[in-house]
Amino acid sequence: MGEDRFTEGIFLMHTDRFEEAVEFFGEIVEKDPSDVEGWYKLAVAYLGAGRLDEGRASAERAFDLRPEDPEILDLLGGISSLKNDDEGALEYFDRAIAAKPDHLRGWISKIMTLRNLDRIEEAKEAYRQGVGVAPTLRDPEEWNDLAGAIFDRGDWQATIEFLDFLLDLEPEEPSYKFNKLGPLSKLKRYEDVADLAEELVDAMPDFVPGWMVRGIALIGLERYDEAVESFDRAILLDPTGAEAREMKKRTLEYLDEVKKG
Repeated sequence: MGEDRFTEGIFLMHTDRFEEAVEFFGEIVEKDPSDVEGWYKLAVAYLGAGRLDEGRASAERAFDLRPEDPEILDLLGGISSLKNDDEGALEYFDRAIAAKPDHLRGWISKIMTLRNLDRIEEAKEAYRQGVGVAPTLRDPEEWNDLAGAIFDRGDWQATIEFLDFLLDLEPEEPSYKFNKLGPLSKLKRYEDVADLAEELVDAMPDFVPGWMVRGIALIGLERYDEAVESFDRAILLDPTGAEAREMKKRTLEYLDEVKKG
């Protein structure tokens, strides 16, 4: 929906100056009330400014002008979710998908909303259906970003559950396994970290981060000799890596102190 005439307003939103963006896009729709893109972007600016009701009203103006636009339908669904109306949101997401069956954002929004409603099997089925018409839905980048957002909230268990949901759907995706190591470590589930890291390096023997995480988890389990072996593998694969050498050095120094009593 982007056009050059919106560049300034988009820049304002990207720099978190949402009230200024509201003024910018408000002037656009005041001059031309039939400007669909202007109403859409005004809605987004209102949402960024925390003015949810005004955002919804602007999105509805865009909808009145172009009722089958999947981006507008998805935005209205997102607003419904923000207003704790997940069932209403699902209706909008379904309409977005009906309007454009390969609409990636519509599928993602639907799947996430079904998970929020604890309708896990329906969410999985929606993923399978979505992949059939929108193959890029399988791309892990977007899903890992969503997992990262949950992690950044400090909800380690919810992050693990979300990544487990993704692994049920894509059991061999290494990025989901690797990103699960972080929240497991935060919860000090070192045995699980070591096992999962070992699974990763078994599948990808040249994966230096996997060897590093495995070594650190083994330290947490007081399996120091195995930890040193992991750091040795990391050093062998990346001789310039300072972190692996430092971790090995510290582990050996600790073992030497323990032996001295």
